[in-house]
Amino acid sequence: MMKKTPVETLFIDELETYRAGRKERDYLLIDVREPREYEAGHIPGARLVPLSRFEEHLRELPKGKELLFYCAAGGRSMAAALMAAESDLKAPRVINLQGGYMAWDGKELFDYPKVRILTEKTSLSEMLHEAMNLEKGAFRFYELSSSTETAWAETARQLTQWERRHAQAVYRLLEASPADPPLPPFDELFEALSGSILEGGEPLEDALKKLENLPGSACRAFAELALDIEYRAFDLYRNAAAAAKDPTASALLFDLSEQEKAHIRYIAKVFASCEE
Repeated sequence: MMKKTPVETLFIDELETYRAGRKERDYLLIDVREPREYEAGHIPGARLVPLSRFEEHLRELPKGKELLFYCAAGGRSMAAALMAAESDLKAPRVINLQGGYMAWDGKELFDYPKVRILTEKTSLSEMLHEAMNLEKGAFRFYELSSSTETAWAETARQLTQWERRHAQAVYRLLEASPADPPLPPFDELFEALSGSILEGGEPLEDALKKLENLPGSACRAFAELALDIEYRAFDLYRNAAAAAKDPTASALLFDLSEQEKAHIRYIAKVFASCEE
């Protein structure tokens, strides 16, 4: 008789602590609501597997990962967790998030992450080039945000440096993969990239319109905007990693999502320094 994995309960406000202590590749966060609910807003990084179609997709879930389930309040996710616990997935832990999305205090994401931006690429090299271009988009946004004397200029300058370093990290991954023709130097390649889309999939033009509507003293409002951008980036990389069929590409995307966490933590600390 197959040994059943016990279903554990974790309160939704404990989720960030749970995630902070783990690598992204070690667990899977699963939203079992319907697509329309997910598209209206979901917890960053969550993979959509509706309860109404859960059994038919159960075998597609990765084995050996901790599985966390949530829904609107906790009922549907408990049903999914029980099915997963009794399956042959051999998950180290199966966890139901009590309170569900209704209790989530994080940033809402109001559109489905544009996973195809990365996963539609036909090669690892193309995917990394696109990831670097997305980093360039965020770099351009923060660079333009720091060009005027505002309450958030210093924060934007710091984030500009981080996005450039993040792009350099992607470039090093490109260097390690076969390239034909050979790669140009980083500065030359980075300068040539358009950066017209931010790393979360939002057009740079749309993000700049939001920036224009912020008063120059609105430090917290800028931090909220930057946090939204970084959450979208984390969500994009996390979902793309889950969707990638190539194990190497999946591992690289998980690593990029890990790095986005550092940006999120930095911006979260900015709120305490805002005086308005």
